[in-house]
Amino acid sequence: MRARMAAAVAAAATVLALSGCGGLTTYGPVQSGREVGSGEAPQVTVVFPGPQQGSTQEGIVRGFLRAGAASDGAYDNARKFLTTAASERWNPDETIVLLASDESPTVRQVDPATVAVTAAAAGTVDATGRFTAADPGSTVTATFSLTPVNGQWRIDALPKGFGRWIAAGDVARLVQPFAIHYVSLSRRAMVPDVRWFPLDRLAPRLAKAQLDPVPDYLAGAAVSAVPARARLLGDAVSVKDSVASVNLISSQLAPGQATRQNLWAQFVTTLTQVPDVSAVLLAIDGLPVDLDGIEGPVASLAQVGFPAPAPDTSTAKPVVRRGADVTVFDPGVNAQEQGRQTQAPATTYPAVPATFTHLALSADGSELAAIDPDGDGISRWRGDNRYEVPGFGRDVGAPAYDRRGFLWAGGVGRGSDRLFVVDVRADPADPRAAAATPVAADWLAGRRVLEARVASDGDRVAVLSTRADGRDVRVDLAGISRGEGGRPQRLSAPLRLGVVFSSAQDLVWLDDETLATVASVGGAPVRPTILTVGGELRALAEVPGAIRVGTTGGERNLYVVTSQGRLLSRVGTRWVDSGPANDLAAPAG
Repeated sequence: MRARMAAAVAAAATVLALSGCGGLTTYGPVQSGREVGSGEAPQVTVVFPGPQQGSTQEGIVRGFLRAGAASDGAYDNARKFLTTAASERWNPDETIVLLASDESPTVRQVDPATVAVTAAAAGTVDATGRFTAADPGSTVTATFSLTPVNGQWRIDALPKGFGRWIAAGDVARLVQPFAIHYVSLSRRAMVPDVRWFPLDRLAPRLAKAQLDPVPDYLAGAAVSAVPARARLLGDAVSVKDSVASVNLISSQLAPGQATRQNLWAQFVTTLTQVPDVSAVLLAIDGLPVDLDGIEGPVASLAQVGFPAPAPDTSTAKPVVRRGADVTVFDPGVNAQEQGRQTQAPATTYPAVPATFTHLALSADGSELAAIDPDGDGISRWRGDNRYEVPGFGRDVGAPAYDRRGFLWAGGVGRGSDRLFVVDVRADPADPRAAAATPVAADWLAGRRVLEARVASDGDRVAVLSTRADGRDVRVDLAGISRGEGGRPQRLSAPLRLGVVFSSAQDLVWLDDETLATVASVGGAPVRPTILTVGGELRALAEVPGAIRVGTTGGERNLYVVTSQGRLLSRVGTRWVDSGPANDLAAPAG
């Protein structure tokens, strides 16, 4: 008996292992993505049967894995496959593995008391809701120990940290991405942190996650008004008549109306993602969190002193470059008419020789930028004038503007300086005012920044970088700490998006939660690839010679520029030739 128990303990120590670190990863059929917080609560309760009399060891393990896909947190039948002790130790919300298909896992009996299970993995969701993509082709393996109980086999040891395995077809029914919100330090607005949550008991899950401190990758860009060590009363949130009631246990709420407004804003923005919640009541230690002029539930940020999101008032249109000619891009013109101006455009741009690469357009459309022919500098164009940015480094990356008046570019500078900004609000002819200043980011030391793209909120930046030798290609998301005049000063610690790419070039935000790049994963052909801040990775149909991506508004209006000088537009799952182009640049953000 002692020998068998020792073997069971050893088998339980066989930890869930992914071959490759790592969103839902698809390098197959093209699929549309899901919006953050768009999940609907399950309409039908799904419950799987418990163990059958006389089930084999393999049958017990298969039944347990299948029963873990029950909805509404109904895991009673899943626990029937476990011994009493194993059931007490099992937490279904620990590491959740999202499988890459609906095919049944491969089950192999190692010995009479041990069963190993293997399946293709798309990624994992940890206990905090952080989603990590698996490299395409990765597999996941788990080993279970079993013992007879009253003559029936039961699982008595699971891999450390084992939660559930969810087949691809069950993911949308059981777990989806939602945003936890924090308060921006540079503006009166919210900053999202996207994580994945099981859909059962969604309101208390989100409320509990909102108690977490600001994640490291947003440190310096956002703050939380939730008191340290606060907790939910009874770990519960009641929902009645579409109003979620949150009662926190804490006596350390900082004083001030602004703090209370921020606290309300965080919970209202986060909890109203729940399909049956439209307003929130908030209390601490049983006492309502009072706000001047507010009685009853709160349903919007405007009620708690936050301005409505500013509309995009930019009148700038995307531009396309054909040879040296830069003109306003009209996506409504067909391929045969592209390149032939039928009338004078409302805005004219100077010629930018083809030797200047990676064209960028400012938010107001008044300025262009590109990498110099030698690759060691940036030039800016205003009207017919070209201005050289004073030298700041070599191996300069693609320039990109943000909406707050700064031009970003990577470069190998002094010491660990790898990322720089130029204040485009200043006189470009003034060498001091037009100089590039470094943005501190220790984690970029020894790397080369190919491109840094700031989200429209101005609080987050996505950075495409490689090691000095061109390997370890990755996209990271980081918060921006800004100083006087809004000048970016430093980046927070990075959050990796997607996986490590074999190669990647170009980067563009499609919306506040989604980016696109041109990438190869695991040696697969280069493809336009979609990344989400929640960790998903999705490859689109292959485009031979793709070198740039651009958008005139969201994923549906995605374009690709090829090395052959052609512009391809997306029609359904296909790419259609839309005429000649060497560059497509949209206004910042």
